[in-house]
Amino acid sequence: MHTNNPKNSEVDAYTYIKEELDKLGWVVKNPARVPDGEVYKQNEVLYHKELKKLLDRDMPEAVVKLNSEEFWAIESKRDRDMIEQALDEAKNQYAKKINKSKKIKCVLISGVAGNDTDGYIVKNQYLKNGKWEDVLLEKGKIKNILLSKKQAQYILEHDKPEWSEFPDLPEEKYIDSALEINEILHNAGINKNKRARFIAGLVLAMSDGSKIDLREEDTTTLVGNVNNLIEKKLRQVEKHNFFPFLKLEIPPSTENHIKYKDAIKNTHKELEALDIKNAMASGKDILGEFYEKFLKYGNGAKEIGIVLTPRHVTEFAVEVLDVSCNDYVLDPTCGTGGFLVSSFDYIKKNSSDKQIEKFKNYNLFGIEQDDEVVALALVNMIFRGDGRNNMSEGNCFQKNIELTNKKGNQTGEFVKRTSNELTKNPVITKVLMNPPFALKTEKDKERHFINYALSQMQDGGILFAIVPISVMVEGGSGKSWRKELLENNSLLSVVTFPEDLFYPVSVGTIGVFIKKGIPHNFNNQNVYFARGVTDGFRKKKGVRIFDEERERNQIKEIKEELRAFLVNQNLLFKDIPEFKKICKLDTEDKNYELVPEAYIDSKIPTHEEIERGIEKMIRESIAFKIKFYNQLNQHDK
Repeated sequence: MHTNNPKNSEVDAYTYIKEELDKLGWVVKNPARVPDGEVYKQNEVLYHKELKKLLDRDMPEAVVKLNSEEFWAIESKRDRDMIEQALDEAKNQYAKKINKSKKIKCVLISGVAGNDTDGYIVKNQYLKNGKWEDVLLEKGKIKNILLSKKQAQYILEHDKPEWSEFPDLPEEKYIDSALEINEILHNAGINKNKRARFIAGLVLAMSDGSKIDLREEDTTTLVGNVNNLIEKKLRQVEKHNFFPFLKLEIPPSTENHIKYKDAIKNTHKELEALDIKNAMASGKDILGEFYEKFLKYGNGAKEIGIVLTPRHVTEFAVEVLDVSCNDYVLDPTCGTGGFLVSSFDYIKKNSSDKQIEKFKNYNLFGIEQDDEVVALALVNMIFRGDGRNNMSEGNCFQKNIELTNKKGNQTGEFVKRTSNELTKNPVITKVLMNPPFALKTEKDKERHFINYALSQMQDGGILFAIVPISVMVEGGSGKSWRKELLENNSLLSVVTFPEDLFYPVSVGTIGVFIKKGIPHNFNNQNVYFARGVTDGFRKKKGVRIFDEERERNQIKEIKEELRAFLVNQNLLFKDIPEFKKICKLDTEDKNYELVPEAYIDSKIPTHEEIERGIEKMIRESIAFKIKFYNQLNQHDK
């Protein structure tokens, strides 16, 4: 029950609840005043006749309208250690009263405890068969943040508070956290090139299970405690050599110690608000998803030369390649590990426990030359119980992956590469990669990364690479490379991706599927061309937001068809002008332009489309003449 003069910390919690619900997709407006409103905040419940009658003036922090009959009560307390009290009051002081009604029902409750200084903790429960049960990410892992709208809807539709296909957090939530943490680190004077290390290290420290004492006032002691947790976790997974890339580094000037300490505390709170520890353990690539947004919208990805592959594209590629537990997967430019994470998650859904264990320890290989970023990839995989994977920092061109045997299991090991020597005993069967775009030197062109990846593969293996469109149309050495590529390998498919896929970085890209070691048969080999120029995302206030209800997803539309085609290139599917086509390569094309736009048929316009086009041209012409009437008349004179 609230007093007339709540303490400041309770006001903090009220603001936190309101802002979090907004970020999580709820319409935080009074349903009695706004038609699509969903949240009654404190006294606003008096506007609902039944709630007013049941609660009188004994009101929780918020009541969320789930539908016309079901509600969610949220109660808060000022200190984190009061979480059980907050949950108990939501249950026995508010939900119990609401559930005396014959018209409405409270089916969800949440306790929120904390303040802006110490951060917040959340517990959610769902009423199932007359009993309150904890809302879990998976068995034994309690969800520690408020529910998004989609998550609440999922619980109601499936009548269970535990699920494996956990509905993701809204894009806005990731973006907001990315921007907030970037601002925190900027204000603390942490260089943007060091922010990946800072975040990865802190997340890893949080994963250990030991609580970080954020009340510690001495900066040196706090940093030491965090680093001890990082080092402990790395030793557990036999990756202590990554400690230099993950440890927090205290500023040399004592004048900056307070700002650095505050950055640790505030970043920790933001990561908790993503429930990052539990959510990552549930199988979602939360860290990669968050960090993608962090680089895109908070850190200037273009400035530091990193373009991370969106999660929906890594998942698309893995599913189309149908990665199996017997495959050996390589990403030679792995970034935060998006392709590797998607591969591992796909295996977890389709394999036995024994197969999963073998795959994660012996079948995944990643290389990344940016020490800070590969450290983040390692953390990402550690959260999947996969800390002993084969991750290597450094230049991929200086490494070969040779077939070997470890503990009775076939696997690969990194050995030093001299010149462009071929791998003597290749082990890799699938490659998924997004090489760096438009690096300045000739030796770092995207095609050289493809050549390297092919050199590590067994014949018959399939490579998927995302490259700028120019790689498949440019002349000179580019044309010569494509000719040589087809002389030694088979082109299976090329897919054009949306122009703004890597927004705000502007680059047109395509996805290329290549079969290693089998020369392309121009007379018999079909190629699947597609223009997946829409992917269910739209731009909103300068960011890309997933909105499949309003935006077509052509990438999703071709997924199953393309997966079947990669297995059997004799399959025929319906050609659709301007969208997709299966055909043989043009033997008359001496430029070897291997892009969908060169092969997919143009759409023949209807009479109505022609008429609309003519009308539009006339309107635009008249508008131009009106706008520039004076200038045109002067020119005529």
